[in-house]
Amino acid sequence: MNRKEIEKNSICLVRGRFGKPDLNRVSLNGQTFMVKDVRRRNFFLRWTLGLWLVNKEWKIYSKLKGVKGIPKIFGKVDRFAFAIEFIPGRAIERGENLPSPFFSELKRILEDLHARGVVHLDLRHKGNILITEGGEPFLVDFNSSFSFKVGGFLYRCFFPILRWVDYGGLLKLKERVSPSSMTPEETALLRRFNRLRKLWIFN
Repeated sequence: MNRKEIEKNSICLVRGRFGKPDLNRVSLNGQTFMVKDVRRRNFFLRWTLGLWLVNKEWKIYSKLKGVKGIPKIFGKVDRFAFAIEFIPGRAIERGENLPSPFFSELKRILEDLHARGVVHLDLRHKGNILITEGGEPFLVDFNSSFSFKVGGFLYRCFFPILRWVDYGGLLKLKERVSPSSMTPEETALLRRFNRLRKLWIFN
């Protein structure tokens, strides 16, 4: 897959703002891919924030290779773009009737991420969690995420706090989408998280 083929066979689904990548659906040789691309950002953003974001996200997807519920990676197009599996799913809606295993499976995905030293940090955004026709969750968009070397100094300093942010985001999402499925323990935990979240500078 090269840039000429992408530009000829792509549909832009989301135009990235500032230095964030565009999301392009590319159909090529009977397959459909999602290509994340910062090539259309202005020269300064493309070579600074855009380049850093796209390469950071590529490394995270590579680190999560094989995790069920994370799109598969296919390869880099060039330094400004990479291709992953296109997930034919949709964002979950507030109050919809989700399959009973949905949130337990989403928690399992999160635990698999954390086991590899990755924190997502944007679970409160419903568009980052897709549901397939079969009712399975997929976690996407790792622009805001960070990856740590498990056991390293930064991991020991920051990972426990950031992992807590992920779990709090999961409970907040569950409360917004399916409040009746919250257990008393989860409600109490979310209440504690909401008090602590005031100290989190990115919310």
